[in-house]
Amino acid sequence: MPFAAISFPKSVVRSQAKTVRDYRHDQSVSEAPSELYELKKVTFTTRRIMSEKLTLLRQNYCRPVAVDAPPDFFPLERESAQGKAVLEKKPNRIQQLQSFNPHGLLQTYRDEQTGAELPVFAVFNLEGSNRFTAEVTMTSVSTGAEPGDLKSFLPLERGQTFVRKINAARMRDERIALRTSALAGIVGLLVFFLSHNPGVTPPALPFLVIGVWSLGTFLSYLVAEFLLNRIRPWKKLVLTAEFDGILPKSTRELGLAAKHRFSNLYLIVDQQKRWQSTLLRDPAPRALDPLLIGELKKGSRRRFFLLDQFDLTAAEQYLADEFATK
Repeated sequence: MPFAAISFPKSVVRSQAKTVRDYRHDQSVSEAPSELYELKKVTFTTRRIMSEKLTLLRQNYCRPVAVDAPPDFFPLERESAQGKAVLEKKPNRIQQLQSFNPHGLLQTYRDEQTGAELPVFAVFNLEGSNRFTAEVTMTSVSTGAEPGDLKSFLPLERGQTFVRKINAARMRDERIALRTSALAGIVGLLVFFLSHNPGVTPPALPFLVIGVWSLGTFLSYLVAEFLLNRIRPWKKLVLTAEFDGILPKSTRELGLAAKHRFSNLYLIVDQQKRWQSTLLRDPAPRALDPLLIGELKKGSRRRFFLLDQFDLTAAEQYLADEFATK
């Protein structure tokens, strides 16, 4: 049985200009995306408690778009002669959706205690783990996300300034270790020539000097690095976000309907002051009203659509609603 078309508010929402970095994926897909089918009807309603950040994200980075949706046929119907006859005529209906601009995820805030610049939002794949972990070092950011994945838009690289700050003492010791190793190589060179008579020819003497000095410097640096790694190891920022909640019945039904229509389904949560890390203070309580985002991937192109904004359901309420004895 085909699903009813998704519906969103018809009020015009302003789009935000691109910031920080170029959007890496072309959003001007003019061809009719075959993955878009009519989904379960859903509307946004006013809630008592809403995340201001998520609400502004929805208002500023979503805009109404019209897309073509082909007939919602099962594979059995598509392979039949009658189904092929219908598809050859390429009938399409115009469907109104809310396009989501992932540039909105580039927002950051500064932690009051440490001064670290951290992402405002966290992203979870609806088919993945409820924990999202990112490692930030001075030279790299590791999230396990594929290029173009919605998680890759999180500005985790902004935290590298803080990582350099907490490694300032180690970097100073590294410079001292380099100078000390070079001096140790010179001392080793002098000791070698004072205690040995190499008896080499003048043309070979420069190579012998360079070789002996390099060996002494290298060995000294290895010893210095071993001691530094034990006394003052390199530090990195490990951030963890944890999703703790249950989707309401209406959102779950929408997600199940959209599961086979979109390439991926994501939840965007307000993570400000909620990141978990040994270098940060205790996180604030769990986030409210996440955004449900659908990703439509066609080749190298990716488009994102806002599907719902909802309040999480507590376990007790879910059990009472779904399994209560009538």
